[in-house]
Amino acid sequence: MYLQPIGTLLNTINDIVELQKGKLTHSDTQNGRISFLVKMYDFAWELCFTVTDIGKNRCRVQIGADGDSLSRELLVLREFALLDAMLVVGAQIELRQKASKPWTV
Repeated sequence: MYLQPIGTLLNTINDIVELQKGKLTHSDTQNGRISFLVKMYDFAWELCFTVTDIGKNRCRVQIGADGDSLSRELLVLREFALLDAMLVVGAQIELRQKASKPWTV
């Protein structure tokens, strides 16, 4: 859970896309979804952020990534680290993964 309004998180995620020179593959900010493709060297992966407003300027963020389980876990953890580092105020987080579902904070 992030103690930030949904607009702040969506803007920060768009900054992350730009920072990584990602290519948007799907953007539905009204429903809190942003997906993008990142290419680096000979690797390419797609990331999908879903932001859910849970009230009182708090949001839940889910990140999905393609790839095998180890590389997917590393990608998702890196994206959460980027998101945390780019937010103005440190966020309280609870990290968990459900079987075959995206990571959630």
